[in-house]
Amino acid sequence: MKSIEMINATTLGDAWFQALYKIMEEGRRYLVDEGSYKGIYRAGAPVVIQINYPNVPPIFPIMPEGSNIPAPTTEDDINDYVHYLITADRKSNEHYTYGEDLHWQIEWVVEHYRTRGYGNNHCYMAVGRPETVYFYDRDIDYREVIIVRDYATKKRLWLRKIKNVWNKDPKIQASSQCLRGIDTWIDDKKLNFWAYFRSWDLWGGFPVNLGGIQRVKEYMAAKIGVEDGMMIVSSKDLHVYEHTWAVALMRLNKLQKGGV
Repeated sequence: MKSIEMINATTLGDAWFQALYKIMEEGRRYLVDEGSYKGIYRAGAPVVIQINYPNVPPIFPIMPEGSNIPAPTTEDDINDYVHYLITADRKSNEHYTYGEDLHWQIEWVVEHYRTRGYGNNHCYMAVGRPETVYFYDRDIDYREVIIVRDYATKKRLWLRKIKNVWNKDPKIQASSQCLRGIDTWIDDKKLNFWAYFRSWDLWGGFPVNLGGIQRVKEYMAAKIGVEDGMMIVSSKDLHVYEHTWAVALMRLNKLQKGGV
């Protein structure tokens, strides 16, 4: 097994570039047996990345001028993605959104810090439920209704319905949430995040995911009344897909090598 890559980065762009270098140089190559892009190869590695100044612009990777390498994301993409994180809105063709889980937790965390103080470890925001493993099973019918009520008034605060009816169509790729949680803590009057992804596409996912999460962190810090802090992110498999290897090597100013 490859050892965990520990990366200390200054900005989000620096984190992306360092991770790209590590994965393309030292990541393991393996065939995707099941899941997204089944039948092609990935280069991946377990990583823990500390980003000390994630709010320093630009909050997305910059491609070298004149390189003609397509940027993996833009500021407009990130601003659009924030909506996907802070609301429960879901399009008809989407199986889930992170915001379905996060939107109410964001406000709860803000209020908890404001009213209970900063010295606690209560404020972990979870994404996905244990039963979402059934999203991969075509022969399982999964339905759940979650109701949250005020104990004293019996007023319903929140209602959510979850089901996997979409994956009965064999033409649809079964999937579950890649982002699984965002832990939070306040130190020296700065709000910090630690996000975990069970599986993570470095080229197509990492830049827009972290740009959006950073914007959410800035919003929460302002609402709480503290400064924006650092971000730590981790994944057991941060990866680059085979169809992106060539452009990844171009970004690293490396010629394609045999077997890469």
